[in-house]
Amino acid sequence: MSATLRDVARRAGVSHTTVSNVLNNVPKVGEETRKRVLQAMADLQFEPNLAAKSLYTKRSYIAGYMVPAITNEFFMNVARGAERVLYREDIGLFLCDTGLDPKREADYIRRLIRHRADGIVVNYTANRRTIRDAVRAGIPVVAVESPADEPLASLVRLDNHGAAMLGVEHLCELGHRRIAVMALDFESDVNEERLRGFRDGLKLHDIEPAPELEISLATSEKENGYFDYNAELEKSPVTAHRRFTEIVARLTDMGNPPTAVFCFDYHTTLLLIQSLMKMGITPGKQASVIGFDAPKAACAPQVTSINQPALEMGTIAANLLLERIVDPALKPRTVRLSAQLEVGDTTGPPLTQG
Repeated sequence: MSATLRDVARRAGVSHTTVSNVLNNVPKVGEETRKRVLQAMADLQFEPNLAAKSLYTKRSYIAGYMVPAITNEFFMNVARGAERVLYREDIGLFLCDTGLDPKREADYIRRLIRHRADGIVVNYTANRRTIRDAVRAGIPVVAVESPADEPLASLVRLDNHGAAMLGVEHLCELGHRRIAVMALDFESDVNEERLRGFRDGLKLHDIEPAPELEISLATSEKENGYFDYNAELEKSPVTAHRRFTEIVARLTDMGNPPTAVFCFDYHTTLLLIQSLMKMGITPGKQASVIGFDAPKAACAPQVTSINQPALEMGTIAANLLLERIVDPALKPRTVRLSAQLEVGDTTGPPLTQG
């Protein structure tokens, strides 16, 4: 049979209340007594009853991690960073794959509230109420690259403006003057900030931003009609890729085509590279391509990438969460990090000057 709390107390020569105080880190227990109790636990291979501990501490020892796509390497690296910190504090990370579906987000929030989650890390949301509902339920929240308009949530965020300027700086140093930008949309907080950085980076090099070179896959009206990329991809990946290639073809067929394209997400970057190669255009030679958060796994060509410090973001998010769990009265904090440029094979000097 498993050892009980009273078995530990008997072996350590203390009361069961003292053992309970050691389990819950009550500071009034003397250091020698604490060591004796911990040794008794080790000797008896004692496993504390988490349910009983939760009743005493009013904590669940679980935290939620809300993510739009578990297949995205950036989100998973954020999770890894957070999990390593929380694991050391005996807090399990409960993964909530929302698919950016507002109904799924709301359902997960209700579940986490019912389970009295110690805290929630939110990595992007489809509905701004998601964070607010959790905060109103008394759960500490840390947002990673999510809307920052909830004053009671801490925030870990990339300097997206500076990150975009870093990419533009790299392309301009190579000699590019005609640079396009491509994203699923420019309406999200993150991409809106990146677009400002992109434009400011061009102006810093005396290049006037060209509206026809700002390509939004999800929202821009083109001559061939509205292209909802996410909806198209869900219905038929083949059709979505064909439509995407048509957009790229219109870009390359311009009278004065861009010599470089800056993509704001890695999925778009990969599609762009695939489309260009099908057209016989080699990225890094006939045209340059730069994206965000290229996977570390070997691939050909190696993509030039602006990389977010995902592990560090997760680590910081977990530490911010622990601060609020230990002391709910602490004011939320915002931490902003910088990106790093990793030069690969997909950027090089332009063949022609735009």
